[in-house]
Amino acid sequence: MRRRLFHVPQWMVSLGRMLGLVWQAQPAIFLSLILLTALQGVVPLLTAWITKLLFDLLALVLQGSGSVDLVRNLAVLILIQAAALVVSQMIVPASRYLGEELGRKLTVTVESAVYKKIGSFGGIGYFENPGFHDTFRLASQGARFGPMQGLHTLTAFFQSTITLLGFLGMLIAFNPLLAALVGLAALPQLWLELKLGRQRFGLAFSLSPDERRVFYYGYLLSDANAAKEIRLFGLANHFLDGLLDTYRKIHAARRRLDLRELRWKLLLEALSALVFSIAFGVVAVQAFARRLSLGDVTLYVNAVRSIQSALSGMVYAIAELNEQALFFKQYDHLMALPQPVQIAPSPRAVPTLTSGIEIRGVSFRYSERHPWVLRNLDLSIPAGSCLAVVGLNGAGKTTLVKLLTRLYDPTEGQILWNGIDIREFDLEDLRRQVSVIFQDFMRYAFTAQENIGLGKVEFLDDLNRVRYAAEKAGAHETVTNLPQGYQTMLSRAFGEDGTGTDLSGGEWQKIALARLFMRQADLLILDEPTASLDPQAEYATYNRFMELVQGGTCLLISHRLSTIRVADMIAVLENGSISEYGIHADLLAREGAYARLYHMQADRYKTFC
Repeated sequence: MRRRLFHVPQWMVSLGRMLGLVWQAQPAIFLSLILLTALQGVVPLLTAWITKLLFDLLALVLQGSGSVDLVRNLAVLILIQAAALVVSQMIVPASRYLGEELGRKLTVTVESAVYKKIGSFGGIGYFENPGFHDTFRLASQGARFGPMQGLHTLTAFFQSTITLLGFLGMLIAFNPLLAALVGLAALPQLWLELKLGRQRFGLAFSLSPDERRVFYYGYLLSDANAAKEIRLFGLANHFLDGLLDTYRKIHAARRRLDLRELRWKLLLEALSALVFSIAFGVVAVQAFARRLSLGDVTLYVNAVRSIQSALSGMVYAIAELNEQALFFKQYDHLMALPQPVQIAPSPRAVPTLTSGIEIRGVSFRYSERHPWVLRNLDLSIPAGSCLAVVGLNGAGKTTLVKLLTRLYDPTEGQILWNGIDIREFDLEDLRRQVSVIFQDFMRYAFTAQENIGLGKVEFLDDLNRVRYAAEKAGAHETVTNLPQGYQTMLSRAFGEDGTGTDLSGGEWQKIALARLFMRQADLLILDEPTASLDPQAEYATYNRFMELVQGGTCLLISHRLSTIRVADMIAVLENGSISEYGIHADLLAREGAYARLYHMQADRYKTFC
């Protein structure tokens, strides 16, 4: 009991937050639904009382009472009953419409809040954490459906309360002990519903990874990019089996909970029937003792059944609100997540890069459970120069790029821009001064113009600027040869009437390079963006890039050592730190790691040639 009381305040807080979202979405509709609910709660009371009066009137007529104005009284009762019925019937579609409209408004409000919060994260640490995706899924579900379900549940609770108070007053006047018996019989149901609500939430949380796995299997079986390998390797049945096995696991867990719920509810239904039978017996005994009129019998029997129904509805509503509050807490948890990277309270403006970038004693690991990716890394990129970083897969090259762009902050050490720690700058201002192409760059299902213009979204509609960036990247000819030029949808899935198209890997990389050139940035970073190009095309692309950025500051990352000879300096990244640094000729002369990798690649090309 103490534990239950302890949870009530949090339950009330979550309920208040849910209703606050509903009010924020559409206050007028919210108030209208409350009013309609109150009317729905009064109708059963009015109907029961009219039924009692009708039976009393019938009893007087059967007794031959001549003092009764039968036609007048009957007409009044029928008219009142008809009016109540009309109002009751009209309330249902009106409430449904208002509920749907409120749901639409609420969806926009919630989705906007959730994605605005996610978009506000300066770093990407949360996105690479599986637990975050579980929180996000449950938060989105809880916030999208919880407030609306909470409102429906609360209005049902409100309606049941009005009905309950009216009938309970009648029953207490008739037999207080009977009223207490009917009321106490609802406590076991309340305990059970609260318990089952917590179990349902716990099950949903534990099954969240499996739900994501089901989504992933479905994505693989229907995705155009995966379709080629799935058919060539005969993977369709394998992935389908995985999908079905995961579904069986999910369904088995839910079935176990449903069976427990069924056993308990069968017992409670039997208890409810027993209580009603006792109440019916008490009313029948009083009636045969001539202490109740025929109308009283119908009234009190109706009161017992209505009280049981209202109590059951209230208990279910309380349990539902408690369960919805548990899901909604995930929304609150998401909205309360702190920034994954440090945000300066009084950020400095980012100055033009004049002296360069210095990476001083930087170490990094993704968490305390993970190994060090970078360790005591020292490196500098003088302003106006181009540095190439090479190394084996997993050496930390892409992680270095993530640190330079502040997608993560160093665990130890500093990254300096003109001698100033980049954590002191405004994050958005810093990123406006940096333009990057990652190896896994995005292929947006938008038009060619949009795919390029997203590099500087303020100039998304400036076709001249987009075309200039495409020309610099060597993508202009590719785009003009498309069916609708820059307005061609680069996706077959979203192209209307078959007008969408897809590009080759090399063509997509030119589009991504054009996106980079949309920005007039102080620092340009290429993280193996030409991996899909053949060596000759890659070499030509890098040479063109160097011509275009001559005098600028850039960082090149590539696994093909023959192409990065265009850089001013080359750094070899091994085991999280710089093992060699110099120009191409000097590094070859040292016969170290760089020379070994270079000769391995050269020998491979000779062998294939």
